[in-house]
Amino acid sequence: MAEIRMESPDASLCPFIKMYFWGYDTNVPRVQRIVPNGEMGLCFYRRGDVSYVAADWVAASQKSCIMGQGMHYNDIIAEGEVEIVGTHFTALGASVLIGGSMHDYYGRVVSVADMGDTGLMTLEERIGEAETPEECFELMDRFFLERLANIDAGNLNLRRLKRAIAYGQRLRRDVRIEDMAMEACLSKRQFGRIFADTVGMPPKDYLRILRYRRTLAELKAAKGREPVSRIAWRNGYYDFSHLTSDFIKISGYTPSVLLDLSANDNDDAGWRI
Repeated sequence: MAEIRMESPDASLCPFIKMYFWGYDTNVPRVQRIVPNGEMGLCFYRRGDVSYVAADWVAASQKSCIMGQGMHYNDIIAEGEVEIVGTHFTALGASVLIGGSMHDYYGRVVSVADMGDTGLMTLEERIGEAETPEECFELMDRFFLERLANIDAGNLNLRRLKRAIAYGQRLRRDVRIEDMAMEACLSKRQFGRIFADTVGMPPKDYLRILRYRRTLAELKAAKGREPVSRIAWRNGYYDFSHLTSDFIKISGYTPSVLLDLSANDNDDAGWRI
């Protein structure tokens, strides 16, 4: 039987963390698919043997890891009893609270041990010893609040990128990287470098993920009452074949199959299937 809980972070962390989550299942599906959503995650496995598999690589069995950005889905392979605790960052959150270049994690799942972050390794140990999900949430909240107190979370580049991302999210189609760079008051080259280092992927890839998520959300909300071709065009796809090829690349499924698989997940972004 599966159990899932979600918890909001402290208010001061909300610009950087969407939520904390906990899940426990005595008999997990052997394969679960993770679809890119333009945001990074940090996972701690308290119980279970879990591996991440992509088209061209396999990450060894993980006890804790950070999931980098990417354009392709990953499959999680697990058996038996699994318990997970984690943090779902905002697009800019991992850069602020983890530090370093997020582009180093692009297309990768990296164990906490390989990150060389002693603070995260200590957090991993404490989460492993915690008795309840609520204690895990408190440990993560305290850890990230301490980090936030020691960094400049309002620096100029973060403010610039926040404006650029908001601009890209407002427009449905014809979003140009040049226009996002102008919104950030940066040259296109500067913007591309700072965006990739901070968000963890190039702006072009990020815009494609945004388009995919927005289109999937509208398809789910429409429930067949609006032609797929109209929704596709409104969101910047040239035609249905363009939509289908993009969905297959990102999720591994055609739009119709993906809609069936995610019909009851209460998640308009369809990031976990």
